[in-house]
Amino acid sequence: MLAEVNGFARSEAFYKELGVPDTMTGRFDLISLVAALVIIRLKRIESEESQAMAQRFFDVMFRQFDYSLRESGVGDLGVPKHMKRMMQGIQGRTHFYEMAYVGGVDENGKTLNMDDKLDILNRNLYSGVMDDTDSQLAECYAVTLSVANHIMAVEDRDILLGELTLPRYEDLLMNEKSAA
Repeated sequence: MLAEVNGFARSEAFYKELGVPDTMTGRFDLISLVAALVIIRLKRIESEESQAMAQRFFDVMFRQFDYSLRESGVGDLGVPKHMKRMMQGIQGRTHFYEMAYVGGVDENGKTLNMDDKLDILNRNLYSGVMDDTDSQLAECYAVTLSVANHIMAVEDRDILLGELTLPRYEDLLMNEKSAA
């Protein structure tokens, strides 16, 4: 499943067409978004097996992050600090992405409107630099909402077997444009 998440997050269109920063942080943020959706989906299955699968997914993802940090030149003493920050970031993003993409309500039970959802995406994927009226932000939300819907529709047995195929970015974009 992680290979699917990574492959999807590597789609150049996110960086060239939708303005996701093409940096190590921008790529981490996009991987975090899609990975959070997978974790949310696994946690919606109330079983020990699904919780264990979510933990394995998380562990494998962080082994990959550890490797990437070391390859980028972060020293042994700096890796734990970076990893702690990354873990906290994914945990927080998972909470907010669940509100924006799945639940539709905040911690207080208030229904989120589109501006609220775009604000969550802007803060967590674009580091707050996008204007909420930016068409790239709205388009990115539409594309990632399609991905969220796709992931949430995967059969329990399939995702528990690690079988996840994400749609290509280009296919999602074409679907969004034809729906408009």
